[in-house]
Amino acid sequence: MIDPVSLADLTCRLQRAPAFSDPVGAVGTVLSDVVAAPEEAADATSKLAVATPEGTAVFVTVSGDGNPDLVARGVRKLTKIRRKLSDHYAEPIVEPLETGEFEGRSFAIWPMLGQLPQGRLSRYLTKRGLRVKVMEWLSGMLAETKVPAGAQEQSRIAANLARLSEDAAHSDLLRRAADAAGERLATGRWAPVNCAQHSDLWMGNVMMSGPSAAMPFGVIDWAGARSAGYPFFDLCRFAISSNAPSKLVDEHIARQLRVLHGERADVTSYVLCALGEMQSDLEHFPEEMFRAMAEETTVFARQFSQ
Repeated sequence: MIDPVSLADLTCRLQRAPAFSDPVGAVGTVLSDVVAAPEEAADATSKLAVATPEGTAVFVTVSGDGNPDLVARGVRKLTKIRRKLSDHYAEPIVEPLETGEFEGRSFAIWPMLGQLPQGRLSRYLTKRGLRVKVMEWLSGMLAETKVPAGAQEQSRIAANLARLSEDAAHSDLLRRAADAAGERLATGRWAPVNCAQHSDLWMGNVMMSGPSAAMPFGVIDWAGARSAGYPFFDLCRFAISSNAPSKLVDEHIARQLRVLHGERADVTSYVLCALGEMQSDLEHFPEEMFRAMAEETTVFARQFSQ
């Protein structure tokens, strides 16, 4: 992580950098203190909110010492996913205004999007509307990015499912579900597909877009995204974080299964695919937090797999 002194220096240096000032003008006042990610967090970036003299607010993310390419890697991932999508479904994937490198650490400058309203009633109503829109967007992304998993990818899936099954630190429920998914794959009862996957889709990464946008939201933080990810993982994680009603979740699971020509058992199998892939490369994701998330998501997915 970057300490406060070097972050202050970073701010001054960025104010003078052409790459920073060109898209939005010279950077003015720092609007908020630096939000440095705690050591146990999966996201190792540091963040600054700044404003131009004209009052335009922007957001800067800077990679940490331990993963200096993290921000640049996230930008490459979201760019790759956007290229697979029509303009309509690409719109919520927020692009940086500028990218660059500072003392070996990648950084990106982003437009400042709005947060959910603070009032209890207005926040509830906005959140309820967003749940539907985000789930519709996920179904559209699935339809536009799905591709059959090839032989090499299926071998990778089998290895990841075996890793989950053999890991005694996971619950018996998760391990048995991984066993069942592996058997379905091995016997040909399930032919998986890949699709775009955000990997950390929760309400905190969904922001309000401007009035001219076709979709009312934008999605940030694509550091863990995969252009060849798996269906249902993002849907389950977003549904959990947004307290989505079971009926709404079930409707969108049924919609995505129609796109995949799949069956209910596929839901848990795909979620385990995503979890197995994540466990193979946790990076800054603390293992204990991952296991808790894996258990929660598996239990949730199983509700809709019958």
